[in-house]
Amino acid sequence: MTAGDPAMKTILVSIDSGGRDRALLQTAFDLAGRFRAHLEVLHVRHDPEEMLHATGMALPGSMRKSVLDVGVRQADEQAERARALFDEICAAAGVNQVAEPPFPDEASVVWRDRTGKPSLLVALRGRLADLIVVSRPTDEPRDREVLEAALLETGRPVLIVPPGALPTSVGRRIAIGWNGSTVAAKAVMAAAPFLADAEAIVILTTGDKRHDQLSARDLQRHLAWHGMSAEITTFQEKHGKISGPMLSEAHAFEADLLLLGGYGTSLTRNVILGGVTRAMLEVSDLPLLMAH
Repeated sequence: MTAGDPAMKTILVSIDSGGRDRALLQTAFDLAGRFRAHLEVLHVRHDPEEMLHATGMALPGSMRKSVLDVGVRQADEQAERARALFDEICAAAGVNQVAEPPFPDEASVVWRDRTGKPSLLVALRGRLADLIVVSRPTDEPRDREVLEAALLETGRPVLIVPPGALPTSVGRRIAIGWNGSTVAAKAVMAAAPFLADAEAIVILTTGDKRHDQLSARDLQRHLAWHGMSAEITTFQEKHGKISGPMLSEAHAFEADLLLLGGYGTSLTRNVILGGVTRAMLEVSDLPLLMAH
């Protein structure tokens, strides 16, 4: 890949045999087809040994074996369900399963079944992905750990798919949440393949500008140099919050992707999902694209 090349050629999606996997997988397959990319589907089995160790329970030998056997059977059953769903969607999409390059300029996919901690494996496999696709976090700690690992430990753009109905499209009409910050600018750069392929783009801003930040007009001019046309919409905070008004403007634009770069300046785990990011992850029914 040459410097500045906007191509998206490798996509990683992490699934866990949950009820949201169909929308997640379908979205990833659709993107692979659209960008003629190679999709890596990563299914992570829970390690019964690690789970038992985490409980701190000291069990007699026979009971310990029984607990581990149950854990292994459950992991096998989950893996079978996940693989069946993968095979179904793969066949419907007509995508070839390929493990090694090179491959003709069309979509391809590989299935990887691993055992371990999902966040660690996503952090590892995601470092060389052009895009990481994950579910929007729920109350499950695993979901949040995977998202944090993808955002903080890979340096790659992350597409966060909300629960519910399958999106009819992702990235055809893009709303950019813009505050002129470094992270917002990096998110725009990371989203270059989506922006280059978009039918319409809007820049959403409160209009506030610090001396060390860039205005929405600056971003509009930058996109224009790349042959992209974008309109600007200014909205007002409501009760000191911007997530609700920003989401409303994105819906008014009929956006199918909301691009965000601002999730705090600290890299500590306890604040990464604070502020605007936390609010968006709680209320957004649009796919979110973020990058650090």
